[in-house]
Amino acid sequence: MQRLLVVVLSLLFLAGCEGKAPQSELPIFDDPQLSLGMNTWMQVCRNCHLTGVAGAPAIHDANAWQARMKSGREKLYKSALNGIATDSGWSMPPKGGMQQLSDQQVKLAVDYMLAAQQQLITEQRP
Repeated sequence: MQRLLVVVLSLLFLAGCEGKAPQSELPIFDDPQLSLGMNTWMQVCRNCHLTGVAGAPAIHDANAWQARMKSGREKLYKSALNGIATDSGWSMPPKGGMQQLSDQQVKLAVDYMLAAQQQLITEQRP
C-alpha cells in the first residue's frame, strides 16, 4: 500500500512538471523584504505555485488569485502557516511542508506572491 502511494504521488509530481514554462518572467523587486520572500518562494513555494501543481494557484494565474487576494493578507498568511486541510489530507501542508521555516519567512513568501500578482496585473493592463 505504501509503495502504491509513493508511485501515485511521484506520478502527480511528474505530471505537474510537464507543462510549458510560464510566458512571463518572475517579478524581481528592489525591496529587501520582497527579495527575501522570493528566496523562500523559489526554494519551497514554487514547487507547486509555479505551474499550479495539485490545484495550487499558479503565480501567473491572475484569475486564480483574485478571490484569494480579496480575502486579505492575514487569511493568506494563516493558510500558508497552518496549511489547507481537506477531508482526504492536505491540499497544502503547513509551511509548504517545510516546518523549519520561520513564520516570518512564510509571510515574506506570501508578500512576494501578492506583490508579484500586483505587478503581473499591472503589466496585463492596456
